[in-house]
Amino acid sequence: MTSISLQDFERYSSKKAVQASFRRVKISEEGSYEEFVDQLYDDIDQLIYRMQGGREVRQADSEDRLSSEVLGGLSILGYDAIADGKTGGHVDLTVKMGEFSWIGEAKKDGNFHEGFLQLTSRYVPASGNFAHNQGGLIFYLIATPDARSKLGVWRDDLTSKGHACEDCKRNQLAFYSDHKLESSGTAFKIRTMGVALYHKPRDKSARNSAAKKAAKNPVAGK
Repeated sequence: MTSISLQDFERYSSKKAVQASFRRVKISEEGSYEEFVDQLYDDIDQLIYRMQGGREVRQADSEDRLSSEVLGGLSILGYDAIADGKTGGHVDLTVKMGEFSWIGEAKKDGNFHEGFLQLTSRYVPASGNFAHNQGGLIFYLIATPDARSKLGVWRDDLTSKGHACEDCKRNQLAFYSDHKLESSGTAFKIRTMGVALYHKPRDKSARNSAAKKAAKNPVAGK
């Protein structure tokens, strides 16, 4: 294993990735829950941006496949990130760091309300500590164009039911909403995150590619 000298440390300590690694270690040892969630959302956003940057190769991906990529990325960054954690049910994403925990539910192209109900009425914080009062909804939008408008409709629905909503300043396809957990009656803050994976190019190259695929797979009987 390559050793790191003080000179190496001084040389690379200003790099964003190195600073983020330091923050994670510090948070796990002596940070607050709010610092944990803030760093987690920054890391999830980076994974989402990476997915959106390669949306053309994700058109056949299942909800579980997409979530496994998020969890795998978080694990590499040092989080204890698993699927199907037992936290009152089979939650899609369970993330821990040190004593802190966060849970998330993912849905693909619909069932927003079902994901919301699971998160607020079935699941409990992975730690069992209701002071760990934040979770997330991740919506993978592959067959759905105009992700921002879709999220806007969902946000309007939450607002109409009395849930205060707040813009996320660092991700245009994310917002926060305030809720109450049915089991404990305690406050719970949800970050809704849209992942824009719709990919239907209309340029000449795309049309030619579609024509070639159709020629290779003619409709049976014709």
